[in-house]
Amino acid sequence: MNQKLKETFREITELNCDEKFYKAYFEASKSQHTLEQFLADIDKEDAIRRHLVIPDLLPNIISYYMDDDEYFSENDGRNIFISRHNRYTPGFTHKHNFFEIVYVYSGKCVQNIGRKRLCFQRGDFIFIAPGVFHNIEVFNDNTTVFNILLKKATFYQMFAPLMKQNDIVSEFFSEGLYNSQHINYLIFHTGATGKPNIQKHMIQLYQEHLFHDACSDQIMIGMMTILVGLITRYYLSTVESSLTDNKRQEPDHFMVLNYIQLNLNTVTLTDVAKHFGFSISYCSRLIKASTGLSFNEWRSALRMRRAERMLLNTNKTVAAISEELGYMNPETFIRSFKKFTQMTPTQYRKQIDSYTRN
Repeated sequence: MNQKLKETFREITELNCDEKFYKAYFEASKSQHTLEQFLADIDKEDAIRRHLVIPDLLPNIISYYMDDDEYFSENDGRNIFISRHNRYTPGFTHKHNFFEIVYVYSGKCVQNIGRKRLCFQRGDFIFIAPGVFHNIEVFNDNTTVFNILLKKATFYQMFAPLMKQNDIVSEFFSEGLYNSQHINYLIFHTGATGKPNIQKHMIQLYQEHLFHDACSDQIMIGMMTILVGLITRYYLSTVESSLTDNKRQEPDHFMVLNYIQLNLNTVTLTDVAKHFGFSISYCSRLIKASTGLSFNEWRSALRMRRAERMLLNTNKTVAAISEELGYMNPETFIRSFKKFTQMTPTQYRKQIDSYTRN
């Protein structure tokens, strides 16, 4: 076994730093006393920097809607993002504007997609369409799950030939690209010892992601095209799907939180109430019940999270970021950002740059 492959398997099997934290959080959550003690010992600044999902302590940094700039930085030019799902991460329901493919490399996991709770095992591929609420639960040491995220434009370039066929796969891909989704997900059961060796292809793809260079993105597009081609050729008979009424899929609170996030630079509580036909008081209570924060606190937290991503992934000035987020002047934005992170935007950018270099 070569050195890169050894490092890849080590990365897959060993609990990383975040997973060790999440496992301790998971164990502490079994009793109120141990949970309170665990939360009291957390370094909030470190947790925010690492973007740890801690619903009991930092509900305001959880993103319910993820767009391209969450994973695809304009500076690195990637079209495919692959990650190993951190075991023991608290399940949080979210959606995004790009396709996601989930692969269960080993073990078992649970996914909630729309209003369906589904159990998956080794060898399962789950294709999740843009705009579909979902979460995942992996609460053991022995399960390895990969998340593969694809930009819409990249997805179209890769899988355009599949859209010409007259089957459910073609319908799923086409609907996802044109925002007319009735099929929320597709599931392919490739099994533990399927042929061709899907596991081997997945490891090679992940290895290319880990040891990324200037050619990796183009290579990964080719590898991903082959992988999906093999899945549809050999496992089409195993496919499962969900045909749902999209209008019934989203509970009120997710619709409201999503609306706030999509209109973040201008939205007011009155706007939200008017859009959904709610009273202002009902809308305010719904937001508080869902997030633990008032409307203004929640909007501010979302703005700060978006500001962090922009500081990290773009070269935009502080003034430009302030204007894009809807602040009347940069000074107000800087004060809000410092209150949220204990740093000015400039200090935050320098610290992240330093952390990345190290």
